[in-house]
Amino acid sequence: MVVYKQDSNKLIPFVDDTIARWTTPTAMVDYESVAAGDKFGNVWIVRCPEKTSAEADEPGSEAHLISREYLNGAPNRLNLMAHFFAQDIPTSICKTALVVGGPDVLLWGGLQGTIGVLIPFVAREDADFFQTLEMHMRSEDPPLAGRDHLLYRGYYVPVKGVIDGDLCERYLLLPSGKKQMIAGELDRSVREIERKISLARTRSAF
Repeated sequence: MVVYKQDSNKLIPFVDDTIARWTTPTAMVDYESVAAGDKFGNVWIVRCPEKTSAEADEPGSEAHLISREYLNGAPNRLNLMAHFFAQDIPTSICKTALVVGGPDVLLWGGLQGTIGVLIPFVAREDADFFQTLEMHMRSEDPPLAGRDHLLYRGYYVPVKGVIDGDLCERYLLLPSGKKQMIAGELDRSVREIERKISLARTRSAF
């Protein structure tokens, strides 16, 4: 990220990433956060530390920023908030609301025609529920090729801060016995789990 200083008429880099990325699309999530993808099929979100952002906006901070260059780069580093291997190469990404009155989501499109959505969890309870469901689905619904799901989604960088909604939705396709077993582990009924999966999609996306 760079900041423009009107007095010196300069664009000064004040924070950069620890990894050199082959970025394809980018989109601002908020004032400090950016969502992006790369040519290897990764989607991620990085965030500038709030203190660093505030210091860069202060008038007269250009001398301080230039003098603190580190290893030929910016003096500060972005924090990786989320990382996910999507398999398709992202070509566009934007922040938008797909449902009237619904929350803002990150909608991205891929080179092979993939349309994906990153939906934020507002309640901690929902995040814990889907994280536990994802963990059970990894063991109860192994892929045909026999690959480990966690290794696959973290193909280049370990997956972080993202729950695989495609895997969670495969709960609807499981045999009745496996559905009952997972529902017992989650201390919920099968109908309740299916309803939460459907609501997660319809309330935020399509």
